[in-house]
Amino acid sequence: MLNEYKEVFLEELEEQLQLMDEFILKLEREGGSDDAVQSLFRAAHTLKGSSAAMGYEEMKQLTHRMEHLLDRVRAKKTAVTPELIDLLFRSLDNLKLLKNGIVDSDAPRADISDNVKALEAFERRAEEAATSAAAERDAGWTRPVLSLSDRLKVKEQKEKGHRVYWLSVGIAPECVIQGARAYVIQTMLSEWGEVLLASPEYESLEEGYTESLTLTYLYAGTQEADEIREKVQGLADVADVKAEPVDTAETEMAAVPQAADKPTMEDPQSAAKSKSQTIRVSVDRLDHLMNLVGELVIDQTRIQQVERTQRRRFQDPSVSELGHISDHLSRIIGDLQESVMKARMLPIEQLFNRFPRMIRDLSRELGKELELTMEGQDTELDRTLIEEIADPLIHLIRNAVDHGLESPGIREQRGKPRKGSLAIRAAHEDNQVVIYVEDDGAGIDPVKIKASAADKGIISAEEAETLSDREAIHLIFRPGFSTAQRVSDVSGRGVGMDIVRSHIEKLNGLIDIETRLGEGTSFKIKLPLTLAIIVGLLVKVNGQTLIIPMSNIAEIVRVTRGDIQNMQGQPVVMIRHQVIPVVSIHDRFRSENRREEKSQIPLVIVGSAEKRLALVVDDLIGNQEIVIKSLGAYIGKVEGIAGATILGDGSVALILEIASLFHRNVGQ
Repeated sequence: MLNEYKEVFLEELEEQLQLMDEFILKLEREGGSDDAVQSLFRAAHTLKGSSAAMGYEEMKQLTHRMEHLLDRVRAKKTAVTPELIDLLFRSLDNLKLLKNGIVDSDAPRADISDNVKALEAFERRAEEAATSAAAERDAGWTRPVLSLSDRLKVKEQKEKGHRVYWLSVGIAPECVIQGARAYVIQTMLSEWGEVLLASPEYESLEEGYTESLTLTYLYAGTQEADEIREKVQGLADVADVKAEPVDTAETEMAAVPQAADKPTMEDPQSAAKSKSQTIRVSVDRLDHLMNLVGELVIDQTRIQQVERTQRRRFQDPSVSELGHISDHLSRIIGDLQESVMKARMLPIEQLFNRFPRMIRDLSRELGKELELTMEGQDTELDRTLIEEIADPLIHLIRNAVDHGLESPGIREQRGKPRKGSLAIRAAHEDNQVVIYVEDDGAGIDPVKIKASAADKGIISAEEAETLSDREAIHLIFRPGFSTAQRVSDVSGRGVGMDIVRSHIEKLNGLIDIETRLGEGTSFKIKLPLTLAIIVGLLVKVNGQTLIIPMSNIAEIVRVTRGDIQNMQGQPVVMIRHQVIPVVSIHDRFRSENRREEKSQIPLVIVGSAEKRLALVVDDLIGNQEIVIKSLGAYIGKVEGIAGATILGDGSVALILEIASLFHRNVGQ
């Protein structure tokens, strides 16, 4: 019966686990941040209630123990220690395992008994330590209960930046006039700072008081605890002095009556404005809506085609009216398309938030010190792309930490800071999203790359000699390449970078490298904003219309036949001192060449990373927005074809997959 709520529960669970991951890291960095503790407590409390309602007993039990422990941290009864952080991370990992079990089989599959026992044992030790410390601190020292007025005084002093202490001053038994001595001590304290409370008051001490006397003061000043203790200890007839900071719990209610005395009513309209008006929508519904918008884009293109045809044939007012309607529809459909695309967009922060925990664990595992910086988390990207780009990014980051950044000792020997730097940045550039993964490590040595590639038979020794440094560095994208001396759990199995590149290229993206030996490496990934609708260049080949994605096009040129030369059996063209291989689409797809002989040959220069290919086409038609349609299971995957679209005249045009053209060219 609860199955209908499972999807909602899992969405909330994913959000809360991500929050917990983020705030445990914040707790570790800031060593007891009130905001982090409060957020963690709230997340554990939320999950405890929702998991109990869904009947997931293991999750409820684990979050209950976490909530109990975090409540002690929140009340300042338990300190934040590395052991506590590790225990919280262990609990979070088990919660993720429980979540995976719910997703896979609707039943949590993780043994949490040891985890729960560890939480209970930690809490028990913390309670024993707190009890022992309190007994030691409070032995013979009874502090007065603070009134509301006293609490407000403490708050005022803290706002001024002063430190507030409880002082316990024991008067020596041989002191003859203890009342006078109490007066002198309080006077001196008033000169050094401010006495907010004295117990007992020196006026209440009768003349000739001879019993053992301990004075308690609530003192505010600028001194450290040791400094004020030494000052008081230096006064005459003082036997011993204790100084303890005022516990936050003793003063935390100071501001409550003020709010209660003057209740405020929030304007309902302003309250409504301050709240974010959001609604959860199924991804399937968004995908369906996107498909419908795609059909509208196709029909709009066809209407424009009909309007142009009719305008050439007839001079009629109704044709002009059709043109006006077509233009208006174009604007409306364009706005609708943009709105639907924005609805599918998510901040890339949702992806970036996975990395700090992963990098923390990696650096500890590898014994490396590093500082992570992330920028552009608010950059928006289609949710499908965010999911697809996660694995390639994770591999790049793991490689940067494992291979790129040196160990602290080696960095010091090279005159670098012990702590390495890793930056992950995202930004919009030219209607694309660009993601950078940068480190200040050792960089990539082209000499080692060439030697390793030759040893593995990826290239010949003669070919290695002819490669430039830039070409050598890009050998890391070849299948089976690795320079790792040993295989580890992190990287170095001879697979990965070729998978990273092919994965990115399948998303119509590009990856490039910039490296400086001894200074660091930067990987640059360029991705389209969405995979559903792209801008493509329409070209004619053998009377058939083909589409080349604009994101892959570097430039378009026209050359003469004399400009195309042969180099080792491969036709090439020289453009701005760069030799570019020329590829005939007719030959590549083994189609009959019915091309007319022309003096000027159009070449579309396409790029993948640093590589370029010149595609020979018959005619250039122009660019337009196209909706990518799958070829379907009946046709299946066709090498060199990414999909198809429907043109304005109702015909089908195939979309070229540029990455596969490069791979085939390399293989020849």
